[in-house]
Amino acid sequence: MIVCGLLRVVPFPAAQAQTSTPQQTPQQYVAELQGNPNDDALREKIIKLAREMNPPPAVSDAARKYMDRGIAAMEDAKGIDDFKAASDEFTKATNLAPWLGDAYRNLAIAQDKAGQYDAALKNLRLYLLTAPALPDEDWARSLMNKVEYRREKAARESSPETIAVKQQTEYEAWLKKLDGARFVRRVTTDRDSGMWWAEIHGDTIAYGIYMTWSKFSPEQVGKNIQWGAGRIVGKNFQGLRTGVDQSAFTGRISDDGDTLYLTDRGWNALVENTYRRER
Repeated sequence: MIVCGLLRVVPFPAAQAQTSTPQQTPQQYVAELQGNPNDDALREKIIKLAREMNPPPAVSDAARKYMDRGIAAMEDAKGIDDFKAASDEFTKATNLAPWLGDAYRNLAIAQDKAGQYDAALKNLRLYLLTAPALPDEDWARSLMNKVEYRREKAARESSPETIAVKQQTEYEAWLKKLDGARFVRRVTTDRDSGMWWAEIHGDTIAYGIYMTWSKFSPEQVGKNIQWGAGRIVGKNFQGLRTGVDQSAFTGRISDDGDTLYLTDRGWNALVENTYRRER
């Protein structure tokens, strides 16, 4: 993703000898800022002092480098992580040249793209503190309005209520896709052979067997025999076997809805069997 029309290549002042006390003062404050880059009061003090200086303080080669690196990261950005990487570079530039308005401008753009809305608003305010000329001032105020909207939207979307509604909607859509689904497991032993099945209708599940051969129960061959029924809760289910046994069975359904795992009582032990979706 290339961000067009937003970034600005800064025309850095040429390096110059710092001989007078006023020219040295910002650098003394910058040294203090290195030890506490989150000191916004000090940062604002440096910006205001630099505005009063003529010529403005020189920008170091290191600050130039980080500006260029940040611009490169923005131009090549394809996702949030890339915009965060650009933010890191621009942040380093603002720490080395705290009066540099375009460093805050570009930093705010990168943070907005990365979803770091509070930080973007803070750096837009710092950009305005550098007294940009029109129309840049109008651009910054307009972007602040947009970032505030995006921040409020993100807060709404991340609220517990919104997340709960979204999860319920997604679950209902997932369950609807399973309505009428049949899962099967084919078995052949020395006692019998046939197809075990499990069917889903709404939020209910039933399972049983269709026998094709039986050594001890030939009267059940060719019949579709239901063994149990239950209810789906979330992506799990539980129910009771029908008939005399009345023992419980449990299970779960895969996220993609293609596989069902059913745990039932076999020969004196609980056994989990895998069923694959066939319709």
